[in-house]
Amino acid sequence: MNEDLTSQGKCLFCNEIFPQKQIGRHLAKHLALQEKSEADNHTKNFSHILIDSGLMFLHVLINDFSKMEILDSFLRDIWLECCGHMSDFHCKTADISMNQRIKDVFPDKEKIMYDYDFGTTTRLNLKVLHHYDINMKDHLTLLSRNEPLELICTKCEKEPAIHICTECSYDEYMYLCKKCSKKHEKTCEDFNDYACMPVVNSPRMGDCGYMGGVIDKERDGVFKKK
Repeated sequence: MNEDLTSQGKCLFCNEIFPQKQIGRHLAKHLALQEKSEADNHTKNFSHILIDSGLMFLHVLINDFSKMEILDSFLRDIWLECCGHMSDFHCKTADISMNQRIKDVFPDKEKIMYDYDFGTTTRLNLKVLHHYDINMKDHLTLLSRNEPLELICTKCEKEPAIHICTECSYDEYMYLCKKCSKKHEKTCEDFNDYACMPVVNSPRMGDCGYMGGVIDKERDGVFKKK
């Protein structure tokens, strides 16, 4: 990807947009205020977890008594699922069972790795940022996700890319807008067969048969020019 790309995310609570490095601290302020206002009100234990792969990131709040399989299912639905591949969580010293609970898995400030597909592997990094005693009805809540990256067509260098050509991509993807995709299919015989893949807001983009997620569809596509 272009080294000049930046990443930002929208806050679930106030809908304001912040840079990747700031959104976590901003979310923490909302969560701390909620925790304070709900003190002694039958609250439950939740963990604020950052999940990232380069410029792409998720901030989630998950019940500490949820099993890791809940997190696995969420990651598949929003970022990864293509062909029912195997996956696992692990740290430096051990694998982590899908039946283990969040509270027993995440050491504070230490990264956990997650791999989806052991052939064409997509790896994610996970880290607990803080624990909270609050009321949330769902086991897992998406607090923020990176907005679609401003990926521009490699050919015309003007329009948002909607496709990549996996056959003509080497060190970096060949990004193509709608018009340039039409031109490219005339010179690349594999483009219409298997090599045309959609631009999606996921680190799984371009791998295997991945076509996009099934949740948070609003932020799963191509960025819109202002």
